[in-house]
Order: sequence, then C-alpha cells, then structure tokens
Amino acid sequence: CRAAGAQGDPRPAVRSTSRHEKSLGLLTIKFVGLLQQAKDGVLDLKVAADSLEVKQKRRIYDITNVLEGLASLPG
Repeated sequence: CRAAGAQGDPRPAVRSTSRHEKSLGLLTIKFVGLLQQAKDGVLDLKVAADSLEVKQKRRIYDITNVLEGLASLPG
C-alpha cells in the first residue's frame, strides 16, 4: 500500500489530518473562536465550514446543536 502522491502514483498528495483535528470537541472550540470574532456575533455557516476545513456541513450543524444544548447559543 502506497500513500497518495508517492513516486509513480498518479493521485495527488492529500494533506492528512488526524482524527483529533476533526473531532467534534476540537471543531467546537475552533467554531466558538470564529463566533467570538464574528461581527455582531453573526457567523455565516458556509464561511465557518470553509475556515474549519469541514467537508460535510453536517459537522457544523452538530457543533451548533452541541452549543445550543449547552445554552451557549439562543435556540
């Protein structure tokens, strides 16, 4: 088994991210940081997804659900 981007491998090299970097807890912490920097506390979820390099927007909705559950965001 060879990694993508290895010599002779036609697939482009892809930046590897660990499971920790994409964990819901860490993404939530990063999302809160973006929210705190957002003007008037308004954050475009597409911008957040792009900034956090989240491929599935479902992860952003998971984060907002966690925060609503903690009463950090108005529901």
